[in-house]
Amino acid sequence: MKKGKFLEFALCFLFLILPGDGSRGETLEEVVNPKTISNTWVSDMAGVIDPPAENRLNTLITELERKTGAEIAVVTIRRTDGRTPKEFATALFNRWGVGKEGKDNGVLVLLVMEARRVEVETGYGIEGILTDGKVGEILRTFMVPRFKQGDFGGGVAAGVDEIVKTISGEEITLPIPGEPEHKQQTLSEKFKKRGSSSEDDNFWGLLILPLVILLALLGIYLVWRFLAPLCSKCGKRMRLLTEKQDDAYLIFYQKFEEELGSVDYQVWRCDDCQEMKIETRRFGGYSECPQCKHYTLYIHTIQLLEPTYTRQGLEEVRKKCRFPDCKYTASEKRKIPRLVKSESIGWSGGDSDRDWSGGDSGGGRSGGSFGGGSSGGGGAGASW
Repeated sequence: MKKGKFLEFALCFLFLILPGDGSRGETLEEVVNPKTISNTWVSDMAGVIDPPAENRLNTLITELERKTGAEIAVVTIRRTDGRTPKEFATALFNRWGVGKEGKDNGVLVLLVMEARRVEVETGYGIEGILTDGKVGEILRTFMVPRFKQGDFGGGVAAGVDEIVKTISGEEITLPIPGEPEHKQQTLSEKFKKRGSSSEDDNFWGLLILPLVILLALLGIYLVWRFLAPLCSKCGKRMRLLTEKQDDAYLIFYQKFEEELGSVDYQVWRCDDCQEMKIETRRFGGYSECPQCKHYTLYIHTIQLLEPTYTRQGLEEVRKKCRFPDCKYTASEKRKIPRLVKSESIGWSGGDSDRDWSGGDSGGGRSGGSFGGGSSGGGGAGASW
């Protein structure tokens, strides 16, 4: 085992076995930077990506970086330190500096397991290619369906494969040792065929399938029986539509909010009288735009001057609405209090990761070997 890889495993192992508050989530400092430890791209803190998938991801991203200069970081954690997954993704992206400095061509894929949430964060320079809508499509089509089946390694690999194709404009074929070149397959083809050639897999699949179907039916019944709202007209239980079905009843801005991951709309329908009811569930990372009134306003904070013990610091708060028809932007500068010495903790008031809105904290990076890129909050997220 390589020294760098051994150190990464050792750090993850110590992190898991050390005593502490079981309810506390990972902080930015505790997330292992794979470029610093082993010069790789995957930091599987939650332990949900199988080794073959992790090896493939590292090889694929290395090849992408060699061809285009773009960088992709893949991170899995159990829970965040209190920030929303979106806020955590943006802050971690900027702390590590994913992507090349000046080009900002980085991507961060973050899985937060207890929140059942995936966030794909994009750098400034890559948003025109990997648009928020494209990221949402990749999440819905290639990643979330696999996550719902418990195949996190396959879901991440399939999603990263599509991200790579979008950035590079082509599929990157990975060489397979000892196999003729004409038989080499792309990563997406490998995962499409995964699990179809083993008789043991087929046996267990046939054995478990009836149980899964039974549990699914029981779950649907319980949701309908105890959670479904009553129709305001006839008083009968309403039916929750699937994600594909409810799109027919959502207007454009509601669909866009779902793609951003700021709002989740649940549509209930009474099959007898066709009465509709739409419930909303808001996520963090975006605020209500004062102009268009949609939850598409992203707030990005940049530290312009670091505070010291003798002077105040300065930061700029930038606001931008991501709704296509809204051009609202605003910015303001505000002072950061001076650092204050404390006998118990040494100092306070100058945490380099104080930007809980997900912005670059200006000099708060961990010193890893990512290229120094930055993000303004582009990308999208989804739940499974």
